Amino acid sequence: MTIYGVGYRPLQVALLSPVRRLWPLVVLEFKSLFRTRWGVVGFLLCLMPQIVSLMVLLARMNVLNFIGHGGPRPPRGMRMPDEALRLDPTAVQFYVEPIMAPNQGLTTMLILTAMVTSRAIAKDRGANALELYWTRGISPLGYFFAKWLGSFLLVGLVTVAMPLLLWLIGVFLAEDWSFFQDTVKFMPRALLGLATFSAVMCYCAITLSAFANSANIASILWCLLLIGSLAVGNMLAGILHQPEFVARLSLWDANMTVANAIAGLPVRASNLNGAMVAVAVTVALLTFLAQRRMRLLEAVG
Repeated sequence: MTIYGVGYRPLQVALLSPVRRLWPLVVLEFKSLFRTRWGVVGFLLCLMPQIVSLMVLLARMNVLNFIGHGGPRPPRGMRMPDEALRLDPTAVQFYVEPIMAPNQGLTTMLILTAMVTSRAIAKDRGANALELYWTRGISPLGYFFAKWLGSFLLVGLVTVAMPLLLWLIGVFLAEDWSFFQDTVKFMPRALLGLATFSAVMCYCAITLSAFANSANIASILWCLLLIGSLAVGNMLAGILHQPEFVARLSLWDANMTVANAIAGLPVRASNLNGAMVAVAVTVALLTFLAQRRMRLLEAVG
């Protein structure tokens, strides 16, 4: 005798929307860096370039007087040396260079992505948690997107939100609206460039994490990809006397070149084309490798 038709009540359940199912994953990934003391320390270290920029901004606005006098602002339209633009709150370099500079910017990105983003999926795979997620209404694609979004919001807190906060502070501390008029022309493009730069970095780190077997291996592979590709590009650029090889072979420099072009900074057309190809090839290759490991059969046997 079968159980059909013997009076069982039909199951009536309202599934949660995809947003409500994925949002807890986004929040968990965003908060993951702040769960440990070392994570908080690392985050504070990443804020140091922005804190220095804040001190410079306050000195320029004559709010701080620790160096005698902030000095008058240069006349509007005056051409300043490239080295001085980093300390000029009315220049796009003031907001972009601390994030994408080869020294401090690379260190900041490595701290954020190596401690969180590159470990995001690998740590769940090592804990056999993928089966729990993927058999409870969360698809592999939705899971991947939630991990990427949480990491992007965390990284963007330093790379996008802090430059925006610096700009808003400058707008409200300025004596008149000239500061706003001088900076509003480039700030949307600058923020878009920084957001694109951060989004691509997080995507590459997440896809690399997707096919790694453990979190530690994923972090090591990610550091090798960033630092190794930069070293190889610099070496070939020196040997062949062609600096564009750096932008074509280094993920960091290629992504930085594209982001600088979006932000409105001067970029050579040949370097930009090579950088766009390098970023596209890297993203496509990592996506292909990650897709083979982000299947239901990989977690549900």
